[in-house]
Amino acid sequence: MPLFPEHVIQEVAAKNDIYDVVSQYVTLKKTGGSYVGLCPFHNEKTPSFSVSPQRGIFHCFGCGVGGTVITFLMKIENLSFTEAVQELAKRANISLPEPKGYDREAAQARERERNLLMEINREAAQHFYESVKNSKQAVEYLKARGLSGADAKRFWLGYAKDSWDDLFHHLKAKGFTEGDINRAGLLASNDNGRVYDRFRNRIMFPIFDTRNQIIGFGGRVLDDSKPKYLNSPESVLFSKSRNLFSLNIALASRRDTVLLVEGYMDVIALAKAGYPNTVATLGTALTAEQAGMLKRYFKEVVLCYDSDGAGQTATERAIGILRDAGVGASVLTLDGGKDPDEYIKKYGIDRFNVRFRERRADMAYLIGQFGEKYDLTNTQERVAYVSALIPFFIKIANDVELDVYVRMLSERAHVSAEAIYSQLGKDRKTQVRQTEKQGPSPEALQRKWTSDVLDRARDTLLGLLIASKGIYLRHKEELSADLFGEEGGRARLFEAVTTAYQAGETIDEKALCLRFADEENNPASRVLSQENRFDDAEKAFGELTNTIHAQLREKKIKRALESGDLEELNQLLKGV
Repeated sequence: MPLFPEHVIQEVAAKNDIYDVVSQYVTLKKTGGSYVGLCPFHNEKTPSFSVSPQRGIFHCFGCGVGGTVITFLMKIENLSFTEAVQELAKRANISLPEPKGYDREAAQARERERNLLMEINREAAQHFYESVKNSKQAVEYLKARGLSGADAKRFWLGYAKDSWDDLFHHLKAKGFTEGDINRAGLLASNDNGRVYDRFRNRIMFPIFDTRNQIIGFGGRVLDDSKPKYLNSPESVLFSKSRNLFSLNIALASRRDTVLLVEGYMDVIALAKAGYPNTVATLGTALTAEQAGMLKRYFKEVVLCYDSDGAGQTATERAIGILRDAGVGASVLTLDGGKDPDEYIKKYGIDRFNVRFRERRADMAYLIGQFGEKYDLTNTQERVAYVSALIPFFIKIANDVELDVYVRMLSERAHVSAEAIYSQLGKDRKTQVRQTEKQGPSPEALQRKWTSDVLDRARDTLLGLLIASKGIYLRHKEELSADLFGEEGGRARLFEAVTTAYQAGETIDEKALCLRFADEENNPASRVLSQENRFDDAEKAFGELTNTIHAQLREKKIKRALESGDLEELNQLLKGV
């Protein structure tokens, strides 16, 4: 993989604040000198993802992913190292020289894998597209939905035949192996190990990334099979929580506003009607990562969900997520129709245009929507009405905007603005206390996710050595890679630190993180993400090395007991 000169990479990393970049994808909360949030690279309910703006690094103590702002962009956008550097350089208005040389073999292998899977997806999409013409059922379905051949071509709509292995045989004939096709998410298998096409008898919707590469598929069944909609599985290319259907077309429209709908057909119907700036979630509720993507590309998100109860609930939830992400949001409500596709077919685009112009800001919508749920002539109902809106009002960061909505709610609920402000103050204090209670520091995260005393001591000692070259120089005779063990990359991290110090260099923390960026668990970002404070470095060194030696001795005693090696056990107990 092409490399840029080291000083250029350092400049790109330095001029792209990691908090600014990460917060476009992850909702972060400040804790100490760092920020924590839910990791975008694995599913979790308790935050284990830490960002240190001061050091310019991130680390997840749950899945082990970590590194610099370059590493983060590589992983979140599925980019190569070179592509990530180029993207960040563009963001910081840095002119890049021609890249020279090639990176490590592992990175090259990863790049080849991504290219291979995208090639398979392109071939599969082409096969699905060609298959539509030969399926009377598929053609009739598309026509019934008001779609033409031009629409199918624009969105690469296709058809997966009602066959167990049509696509499998087609791709094998193109030279792809079963393993390749399976990693692309296009195969499934039963309990007996039989392999078959994942998508069968379905209208196919290719899902593109922002660079117009096909990263996955959504399939809508043409019979009564379940599930009605099926997406590609999670892979190195595809993640339901971090992508949006038709985002590539919405970006090409170059509009500041984007409409967010629930279904693929809603997107296509609105694009046909003059709203190419429409996207849909991929069969799931809106995620914080998707909100971060929308914030990055658009100034306003117009929520246009189904008009039924489930759609209203989804709208309320999405407003909260978009507010947390700092995204401007409004709501377009459709009267008399369930979804945008049905609404336009029933009432026409002119009426939809009127509804679009009459869309309401998110908080104005909630004040009106919640007002319909409560009997505001009843005192208890008025209290419940205000209480239901307070969690949303807490998310309003702008004081002027807050004042506007407080007064609007005051008039609607017949409650004084002062009383609403008072309740807001109480709930905000509670929220702060809960955040402080639930928002662990990176050091607490490390303790939580690394329960082993020996591992914690080793990581802390490595952090001390990185922070203090003097400690290393004074005690280098007492140190060896064996002290750190092979697990978690600690020995290799120690060797990297030793090599730098022996060469008379200081430790470049970002370069150290990049060195281990290809590893599943980045030892450098894990160690550096801990907020360790050493009031007495010498004392800390002694305590940590004593702990490590004591823990290693205990483990040896345990092994001797388990193996029945009495001679070894006696020697250990005598301290020999």
